[in-house]
Amino acid sequence: MNMSFLDDNKTAGIAFIILGVLQLIAALATLVGAVTAKDGIVISAVVACLGPIIMAVLYFRFGVSIKNGSISKKIDILAYFVRLAGLSQIILSVFSFWHNWELEGGVAAVGGLVISIIIGLIILFIAGRINDGKQDTGDKIIWIILVVLFVIAVIGNLLSLVGVFALDVSLFDKVISLITVVVNLIINLFMLVLLFNSDVKREMNM
Repeated sequence: MNMSFLDDNKTAGIAFIILGVLQLIAALATLVGAVTAKDGIVISAVVACLGPIIMAVLYFRFGVSIKNGSISKKIDILAYFVRLAGLSQIILSVFSFWHNWELEGGVAAVGGLVISIIIGLIILFIAGRINDGKQDTGDKIIWIILVVLFVIAVIGNLLSLVGVFALDVSLFDKVISLITVVVNLIINLFMLVLLFNSDVKREMNM
């Protein structure tokens, strides 16, 4: 992976499109499993599947928008990606709340929901700060935090890449897992390289 490949918006666009498709397939497979369970349909499990489906569609649309140039500025790509991370926290926790209540009890479910929503709102606030057109000390702090987070994410992806080959699953599942890890690795590397783009650094007061 050379720098020009990772610096190309179309690379990220295609990666997000693939990620969206893979997540949609996984979510639909889980949905089918919930509907065809031997013990009968568990409605709360079906509802929980809606969150991943929504996020898969959002990631797919994000990828298409990057690929066709609708979202072209790197600072906007970064902000939108972080925004999706915040939305994911909220959407997944809301749709899985009922199922979590049945599995873990009310206290744990409510606690998990509240924490996820708070984290999601904080992430959304950070996303809004990224491309608000203002440059201050807060932007510098956010830039440093994002660099650390993406470095950690890349390391995690590399470890997962090694772990895929040790999975005791079918060849098909192993290939799907491998593609998913590689796509996530490309996305996180793209975002890490993006943070060091001169325009992004200037927008974030670095």
